[in-house]
Amino acid sequence: MDFDLKTAIQFAHIARTRSFSRSAAELRVSQPWLSTRIRQLEERLGCSLFERTTRRIRLTPEGDQLLAAAEALAASATEFEMVARGLRDHPRARLRIGTPPYGFMFPQRIELVESFAARTQTIVELDIGWTHRLIERLQRGELDAAFVIEPFDTSGLEILPVATMAFMIIARSDDRLANRRSLRPADLAGRRIGAFTRDLNPGVFDMYYPPLVAAGAAVVELPEVRRALLMADDQRDALVLGSLQAAPVTAGPDGTGLVRLPLRDAPTLNFLLVRRSKANSRTCQRFWDMARTGG
Repeated sequence: MDFDLKTAIQFAHIARTRSFSRSAAELRVSQPWLSTRIRQLEERLGCSLFERTTRRIRLTPEGDQLLAAAEALAASATEFEMVARGLRDHPRARLRIGTPPYGFMFPQRIELVESFAARTQTIVELDIGWTHRLIERLQRGELDAAFVIEPFDTSGLEILPVATMAFMIIARSDDRLANRRSLRPADLAGRRIGAFTRDLNPGVFDMYYPPLVAAGAAVVELPEVRRALLMADDQRDALVLGSLQAAPVTAGPDGTGLVRLPLRDAPTLNFLLVRRSKANSRTCQRFWDMARTGG
């Protein structure tokens, strides 16, 4: 049996005031209309809810039994209205931030996002993507800001440095190079080097891999480079990985059966926060100010 929740709430109001006329005035409806609504409810229930006289009304036993549930509905409706009004008058701000898949490696990024969300009660949405895709979405207004790595076209953008990234080689712990403290490109002659797909970030790819090819290495673009190394067969010298990580990078085990090997003289990259030069929201400005001042 379907019931109109408004009618239940109106019933609770009449039970509280003990007056159809007073309830009609407070609910801003006509008394005849309100009386008709209650009679229709009684007809559907098959019982009377009020004993009516010319001087007063009072609840019947059935009405008294229904009142507790109706009052609970009325209280829930009042709470709903208050929360809805608060959302309308003081909606929680939202901030859409782009970040690369490896953004979790930077404690500066984690601390900034978490601190801003906690201090301002802003809903922060993190969208994962690679640099040039994030820049495109930022320029289209789909993101408020983004964490990215250079190089990219900075036209129409403001930039804040966040951290530095260094290039390194990752090898299995049983690789013949695993005990080195650092590597030169010549040490990788004849080796296969797993790399991310160039289309994901051509600028970064071309910064690091062509010099290794010139030194005699073979670069293999793989969709899941780390998994490829972990799943490699017993050809121990067959594959190593190129990787960017938060600087500084020190040689040694990474805790997963692989070892990190810094590549000598490889250029570093800046991990940056970017936003549009114009048309930024107040929330984005607050986030930018926190990033710039560090708190």
